[in-house]
Amino acid sequence: MTKTEILAALKTLTAEERLEIIETASRMMRDEIEQKAQRKAERKLRLRASAEAAVPLYEPGGPLHDLWSPDSEPYFDSEEEYLSAGVKTNA
Repeated sequence: MTKTEILAALKTLTAEERLEIIETASRMMRDEIEQKAQRKAERKLRLRASAEAAVPLYEPGGPLHDLWSPDSEPYFDSEEEYLSAGVKTNA
C-alpha cells in the first residue's frame, strides 16, 4: 500500500479510528526506537567485554606483549626491510 493509498483510506475513517491508527503507529515507532537503543547498548557491552578479554594478551607475559611493548626489540632490522614488507607508514 502506498502513502497516497493510506492517506486516501484515512479520509474514509472516523476521527476516533484515525486517532487509534495514530496511537498504534506511534507505539510501533517507540518500540522500534527502544529496540534500536537496546541493540546499540548490547553491542557496546559485547565490544567492551571483547576489549577487556584482550587486555591480558597485551600485558607482560602475554603472547602479544612483545609486539606492542615499547621495550621490545624491533620486528624489522631496518626501515628498508619495514618498507619492503608492504607496511605503509604515516610519513
